[in-house]
Amino acid sequence: MITGCNLKYSLSDYNNLVSRYGSYASWAIWNPEKPSDTAVIDKNIHQLHSKFVLLGLNVSRSLTNKPWSNFHDNSHARKLRYACNNTKLRGSYITDLFKDIVEPKSNNLRSVLTEGAIEENIRFFDQEMHDIQITDDTRFIIFGTPPSLLARCFNDYFKQGYKNDISYYYHYSYFALTDKQWVNGFWKMLGINQSFG
Repeated sequence: MITGCNLKYSLSDYNNLVSRYGSYASWAIWNPEKPSDTAVIDKNIHQLHSKFVLLGLNVSRSLTNKPWSNFHDNSHARKLRYACNNTKLRGSYITDLFKDIVEPKSNNLRSVLTEGAIEENIRFFDQEMHDIQITDDTRFIIFGTPPSLLARCFNDYFKQGYKNDISYYYHYSYFALTDKQWVNGFWKMLGINQSFG
């Protein structure tokens, strides 16, 4: 693993990331007037970094063919926009552990998580982290509390070999928290001295 400061991506690096991961992942940059507009990412390559990697479990619905469309709709992902777009999290990498498995209910996901599927996604994840050039200082942010399926999968299968700090927080679709409560709690956990709304 690379150590030291996070590197900026060259245009060649970025184009490689688009071709490999644009169908699955995204970056914490949004156009507030049009959240689905991922062209804002292309225009702000200089702001992309791997200081933070934000992790979900899997996609809940099929994505568009447009690169980086994951996490850029106006559903509960809006909380990510509120929490990240104007903070130190802007430009962070966002991805799911399990790629190409569309399932809105995490309980149903368990039935398709065969040993082969898990191993394939671990290999993909390791290559993905290498390609975005994480360092030992990169912080993983898990969108799930420690008992959640996401946290258990990450801890049981994906985190081996990584010494990075890990933070756990409620998934952004958690219905018991308002947008304001979710964002303010997220900022408090990360030591971001801001107040939402």
